[in-house]
Amino acid sequence: MESNRDKCCMRDNEVWISCNLCESFLCWDHKYSGCEVTTSFISNITELAHLFIEDESTDSTGQDASMLLTERELYQMILPVPELDEIKSFNTTKSASRKVSDESVQLWSDFLADAFNASSSLDASNRIFKKLDPVTLEDSLSVEDSVIDMFLETMKSINNQRLILLPKPERWGKYYMYKQVKGRPDAIRGSSDDKQQLKRNRASQILAIVEIKPEQLMRHLLDDGLDLHEAYNRAVTLVDDGTTTVSKYRRVIRIVRQTFGYMVVNDLRHGLLTTYIRTWFFYHDRNNPNITYISPAVLINQNHTSTQASFLECMFYHETLSTRDLSSPSIDSDEEDNNDDDNDKADDNGEGDDRKDDTPYKAKSRSKRKWETLNVTTRSMSKKKKQDDNKGEKLEDMKNYERSQFSFGDVLGSGRSGVVFVAELYGKVGALKMVDLYKNEYLLQEILNEIKIYLGPLMDIQCIYIPELLEFGILQEAFVFILTSLSGKSFARLDDVTEREKTLAIEGLQAIHARGVLHGDVKLENIMVNRSESISKSRVQWIDFAWSKMGRNSKDFNRELIELKSLLGMKGNGNS
Repeated sequence: MESNRDKCCMRDNEVWISCNLCESFLCWDHKYSGCEVTTSFISNITELAHLFIEDESTDSTGQDASMLLTERELYQMILPVPELDEIKSFNTTKSASRKVSDESVQLWSDFLADAFNASSSLDASNRIFKKLDPVTLEDSLSVEDSVIDMFLETMKSINNQRLILLPKPERWGKYYMYKQVKGRPDAIRGSSDDKQQLKRNRASQILAIVEIKPEQLMRHLLDDGLDLHEAYNRAVTLVDDGTTTVSKYRRVIRIVRQTFGYMVVNDLRHGLLTTYIRTWFFYHDRNNPNITYISPAVLINQNHTSTQASFLECMFYHETLSTRDLSSPSIDSDEEDNNDDDNDKADDNGEGDDRKDDTPYKAKSRSKRKWETLNVTTRSMSKKKKQDDNKGEKLEDMKNYERSQFSFGDVLGSGRSGVVFVAELYGKVGALKMVDLYKNEYLLQEILNEIKIYLGPLMDIQCIYIPELLEFGILQEAFVFILTSLSGKSFARLDDVTEREKTLAIEGLQAIHARGVLHGDVKLENIMVNRSESISKSRVQWIDFAWSKMGRNSKDFNRELIELKSLLGMKGNGNS
């Protein structure tokens, strides 16, 4: 008589069953019990799986089969509410000086009822999921990062158990799991046809985004008993008289627009905003993406009753909807991030790929700079010319562009400000860099500084020593963007930089200095060469002026030249 092990085996912590006819193995999934080879039904598949699990259920930790849950039991778990530390300063979302949209949002009134109805489809028969002790929680939630970690740990421990078994596996993770993500949402859900790629944090498709804020902040903003959609709609009707009340409600708008912006620019209909303790589910109308729906708040410890879905069942409904209503493109998760075409600009944003490190990259002596570069003008400009040159540079004056006006192409690279894409706007194709409008103040200041440098002192050397500024503005009222002409490859990625190209790089930096500007970030990654015609006619340009500023000391200019010549392996002082 055959033993259970003759028909079953374990692979990657999953039960695989042998087909009765062809003896090929297939992964046991209670929603699919047919062999792909013979299409025969394995009549005793569930029995075999259960018997095998019983055989395998006792391991070195002493866990037995009684610790396994059904899908329904898994999603009906009641999660504890963590303690909160007091936050005295609420500055996780900066108040950018820009008038926000006055469009109202709609209540997703049937979300809770539909989530409850959807919970009936959860399997209540097969025990294949690990029963967990309550998720190990920190003593308190005090900062945004701890909320992000707690949310993702919960999703990893519970939801990902089910998601990884789907026909096209899914999982929750950090934004860098999907290399073409636009902006930097706090978390995403991605999918891939290749389960192993997904387990290595490489998704081929993005399904939903998550924006995470501290509960303390949201309690401060919603302290009058209003739910999120109510507070938002009240805010858009208030006249900005500079009072604290209006300022507080304006911040609610910015948080909602930030979440909604991530959804739209990533071609998604679904997303969520969470404090871990409370979660609001978002979706936008298929025919009109500017119509946003927000669910009532769902508490983390909301339990399942005869009329109510649990929090995790609400998550199940969200997961199901966002997979079904998917509109984002799929990419090859095996592709390397580095593209080797002549239009590559992989290092535009700083020191290469920092996706695995969420710690902000800080400028040298940043505290001393005080961002004086935001008002950069050359000393020789008249007052009238200063006003003309700076017209339209201010954040509140920038034009807003809709997602539908852009066509996104390949990823050129990534850095501290996010992913750089090939993009087309109004027929102009270039390298697009975008920064969250309401999230990272220092990155916002950097991109605004770069725009001012392009429009001010370096205007006359565009297309010669620096790329052409094609467009800049606001994207979907959630991001500041800059679109510049494509510049080729960086010196850092070439091993055959010619003496002529080195000389052109020096000439370019000298031209920048001649206009009173210190580049601020001299390195090979910021020197681009375009050899589209031939190596003898190559064009060299400087990029990335996020840290540039007006210089007044000849020693500072000389220091940059010496630094450049050292990088290029050339002798001589800065004046030569």
